[in-house]
Amino acid sequence: MFLTTIVLITDLALQPGFATHPTMLGSDKLEHIAAFFTLALLTRLGWPTISRLITGSLLAIYGLGIEYLQSTDFVGRTASWADFVADLVGIALAFVVLRLIRPRR
Repeated sequence: MFLTTIVLITDLALQPGFATHPTMLGSDKLEHIAAFFTLALLTRLGWPTISRLITGSLLAIYGLGIEYLQSTDFVGRTASWADFVADLVGIALAFVVLRLIRPRR
């Protein structure tokens, strides 16, 4: 499930997009939050012994990688720091939700 999600998110992130004006809280940002929320949730549920720091760092690097690829002429998209911040928000929200539903033992 995790690998399928990674492939799907990567594919969607690297497909040519429509030229739209960026907005701070547009649906694009909500999509980033949802995608990285899902990735963080699946990662923590699938590999609970890996620390949140490592999980969050790896997912953040993945998000940076997507933004880097979007900045290249090869992909034809536009990179955005706001998208990366939305990725981080999604990761953090997943960690908070998991903390609330799975308290420390």
